[in-house]
Amino acid sequence: MRVAGIYLAAGHGRRAGVPKASPKLPPELTPESVVVSELERCTLDPLVVVVRADDNLVWLPPAAEQSSRRTETCLTAHLGLSFSLRCGLNAILPLQPDAVVVALAGQTSVTASLVNRLKDMYMRNPELDYVAGTHEGLPLPPALFSREMFSVLQGLEGGEGTAGLFRSSEYKGAVLQTDSAGSFSDADPRFGVYDAHKAWSIRGES
Repeated sequence: MRVAGIYLAAGHGRRAGVPKASPKLPPELTPESVVVSELERCTLDPLVVVVRADDNLVWLPPAAEQSSRRTETCLTAHLGLSFSLRCGLNAILPLQPDAVVVALAGQTSVTASLVNRLKDMYMRNPELDYVAGTHEGLPLPPALFSREMFSVLQGLEGGEGTAGLFRSSEYKGAVLQTDSAGSFSDADPRFGVYDAHKAWSIRGES
């Protein structure tokens, strides 16, 4: 089973293509670079990093050996996160992956272990349309979407979010609970409708 990855790095915390530094990391590292390295450990094939045209990419860590990572420039990223997502999807579609993991820049708790838990849940339940984490009842990124959801994701417009997808009875999903440390813990998949009134929403980038 081929699972691709999309890291949407064309917006959060970026000015003139330079990500904000974190006081908790060495000067040469940024939260974005750490997350990219974690995603590379997940055997996502390919891993597409979506960036703005003016991004100088100095924050990107060196690609791991035999990495399938590639960078995709999104000229319309300023119009909303859905445009960045569409760029990423267009980049992976020719390889016909079975699913895609979508992660957003600005997330600092994305680990290889977390993403692999999403993949494992989907591989054990391939009938699912999506697998997401949740904390206090709210679905959280990163999230995995099956191939059947690709056209739905491509249909999002501007700052339109995914909250409606998680609430919709049309889609079958599972959520993994998070523990007090913010890591996903085992939870029985809940199928059908999710009552997530404040669910993860993909909003426009600035």
